Amino acid sequence: MIRPVSASSEAGTRVTPAAARNPFLHLPMLPIAIILGLALRVAAAIVVPNQQFPDAIGYRAAGLSLWATGRISEPLFMPLYPVLVGLTGPGFGQLALDVALSTVMIWLVHRLTLAMFGDRAAAALAALAAAVYPFFIFYAVVGLTETLYITLLLGAFDCWYRGYFTPAAVLAVLSILTRPTLDPLIPLLILCFALVVHRMSLGAALRQLAVYAAIYCVLMSPWWLHNYRAYGTFVRLSLGSGVMLYTGNNPLNRSGGALEVDRDPSRFDNIADPLARDRAMWNAGADYIKQNPGRFIELAVAKFMRFWRPWPYAQDYATPLYVILSLASFAPVLGLALVYLAVWGWRERAVIAPVILLVGGLTAAHMVLAASMRYRLPLEPFLIILAATAAARLIHRYEPKPPRAITAAPP
Repeated sequence: MIRPVSASSEAGTRVTPAAARNPFLHLPMLPIAIILGLALRVAAAIVVPNQQFPDAIGYRAAGLSLWATGRISEPLFMPLYPVLVGLTGPGFGQLALDVALSTVMIWLVHRLTLAMFGDRAAAALAALAAAVYPFFIFYAVVGLTETLYITLLLGAFDCWYRGYFTPAAVLAVLSILTRPTLDPLIPLLILCFALVVHRMSLGAALRQLAVYAAIYCVLMSPWWLHNYRAYGTFVRLSLGSGVMLYTGNNPLNRSGGALEVDRDPSRFDNIADPLARDRAMWNAGADYIKQNPGRFIELAVAKFMRFWRPWPYAQDYATPLYVILSLASFAPVLGLALVYLAVWGWRERAVIAPVILLVGGLTAAHMVLAASMRYRLPLEPFLIILAATAAARLIHRYEPKPPRAITAAPP
């Protein structure tokens, strides 16, 4: 079984004789990927028109409000990205930050591939794929949380695979302060890394969990203090869970849960208190599930299909160009990732167990809440890593063999 490589062993990553003959590996592939990825992201920042997404506008307003008044103006948001936007300022500073983070993602994909599989060819392919992947480029220039969130998540996984649990805990909590969806899954991921990947004793695994809990409390406490001052009570995350559950589970939901069309929030407009409104929306969604279990299952299937749909669902991005671009980028990644799972996944199940847990956990969460292709994006770097590993192994398997040496006949 392949084991994750440690930081000290990365430099000595095994290279097969066939791989040693491959000129691809003798090129400085990581710098090439980073330079290419940065160039594409800068070009997109220049060419792509400013996408006035409601969330992007909200993050800018929330950041300015937080730095001006000490209180975030939008109760649905977690604070980290608005804090950074407030520091950089909306506009060029925010764009430069997101482009830089998206470029760092390329390096992290390369590192994580090496940490998981110790395969230089796979790491090079994964970095190149991350550099040119259209969705990563798009989200680097539209002012949303995806780029920061994915960078933090990749950094946490890289540290976990290398056995650095404390910095991984810091990055994981920062990811929760960006988007809270994986908050209940992080402790399970820590146990998975400790017990399955690194084969620690149960006592050692529980100690890592205790370290995470301490770091969680320290890093979350400023946010908890902010919420107590804002709402007069303890609020652990944001007030977005009610919106998500109600959007995904209400009589108007037809497509699986679009925040813009699959709900009628006007029934809650008379509730001025944000905390009470969030609770009312959560209760309405929960009641709908209890009263309509059959419809809940139907919607869960629809959300699964929407979550994994290879092309955008939103009408603004359902044009032939976007559909072709989406299929040409995501479909090969998904297909090769499935090839990896079918051919090598069972034998290497200990290595990929945290990734499977992440994919399954996030998919399950959005089968209950609202679903969107956007919410799948944090999984796509991991799919790229599996796809690149499959591609590298298939290339090696079908690489032309060198001619055998011919022994001269005796005179």
